[in-house]
Amino acid sequence: MRLYKEIFGGEGDELFSAARCVLLPLKEGYFEGVKALGDFSDTLVEVCYKDCTLRIAGEGLEIAKFCDGDLKIAGKILSIAVEEVRK
Repeated sequence: MRLYKEIFGGEGDELFSAARCVLLPLKEGYFEGVKALGDFSDTLVEVCYKDCTLRIAGEGLEIAKFCDGDLKIAGKILSIAVEEVRK
C-alpha cells in the first residue's frame, strides 16, 4: 500500500511488511499478509499473521475474499485485539 510509504517516508515496508489493515468503520476491513484464518463466525474472526493473531469482533461478519494473503471481512467490525504475539 502506497499510503504506508507516504506516511512513514519509505519505512512503511519494514514496519508493516507482515501485517497491514485498512478499516472502513462499521462496514468492512481489508487485511494484507494473512497466513491463515483461525476460528470464525458471524461475530468473531481470527486472522493469523506470521508474528501475531488478531481477533476481529463484530456483527454480521463474513469472509468476503481470501486469496494470496489478502482478506476482506464484510460486516460491522466493532473491535480488533492482538490475541497472541509470536517471536
